[in-house]
Amino acid sequence: MAAPRIANRHLLSRLVGPRLSSSTIFATTRGFLSQRSFASSTKLWQDFKTPSDGSHTRSVALLMLPRRATKSEIEALLKSKGCDIKRMQIRLDKFTFHNDTMCFVELGSEQQAADAVESLNNSQFQASTIIAKILKPDFVWGPLTARQTGAASRYFFDEGNGAEEAVRPLLEGRRKMLSVQTPGWGDPKGTVSEANATAIEIIHNTFDKYGLECVGSLRPFYGDKKSKPRMLCHLDFKTIEGAEKAVRDLDDTEIAHRRTWVKNSEPSAWRAHQIGKVNPALLTQLQEAKIAPEETYDDLFNAPKEDRPSSFRRVKVARE
Repeated sequence: MAAPRIANRHLLSRLVGPRLSSSTIFATTRGFLSQRSFASSTKLWQDFKTPSDGSHTRSVALLMLPRRATKSEIEALLKSKGCDIKRMQIRLDKFTFHNDTMCFVELGSEQQAADAVESLNNSQFQASTIIAKILKPDFVWGPLTARQTGAASRYFFDEGNGAEEAVRPLLEGRRKMLSVQTPGWGDPKGTVSEANATAIEIIHNTFDKYGLECVGSLRPFYGDKKSKPRMLCHLDFKTIEGAEKAVRDLDDTEIAHRRTWVKNSEPSAWRAHQIGKVNPALLTQLQEAKIAPEETYDDLFNAPKEDRPSSFRRVKVARE
């Protein structure tokens, strides 16, 4: 899994580098868009973008963050360094509630920003080495409406009712889990990126007619040739009718020469735990709807391997 982090590092160096353009900022704050939607989305961003308000000198970019770190945990880290937080921008994956390893924060003064960079750059945070840099003058915060316009993204901004909207497909029964017989679609001898590109094309060709709204991150099979089906990704549909018809028509059928299953999405114990870290009230709502389990697991993948017990330690998430 090292390759994506290396690619991310290259992308992030451009974010804080001297030649940053508004189109580059769009790419980094929106994520990697599909080729067919990038051009139109970039134009929309340019239509809505706002000039720099001079806040960059008192703002920092936190990069290479651990994905399971939440907004409240990052806020606590900054406050422990004496920072007065004025504004924070962080994206989360709507299917996993993990961040995208980046966070942008406006602080109370230029001195606070300088001190934060000195204290946090190349420091350890939740077993990860993070990077802290002052924002460049052409960084664009951008209005919320502009950032959310364009092709559906699996990311949402952790502000306002973003988290509530992220779990709405779960509550309404519009989120499904797609599993495919191993070794999945694509050439088994090809690269993961080639297999993912093939899978995305098949998914859209198959599910778009059912009102496909959003595709979650793909889980590569890494050469697994066992006959047991593996989860490939989660799918959000625009309507419950479309989602249910996709299940009726396609569950336990053959798609592109592979047996395929389309089932209801039910958060695992550790996924529910992550949702509860981000928004405890949402976890309570999912539990009361009998969608999330009453007990959740610590996400032990967040701990060093030598500290992980042989089995998951169950933790009851206290309701507020």
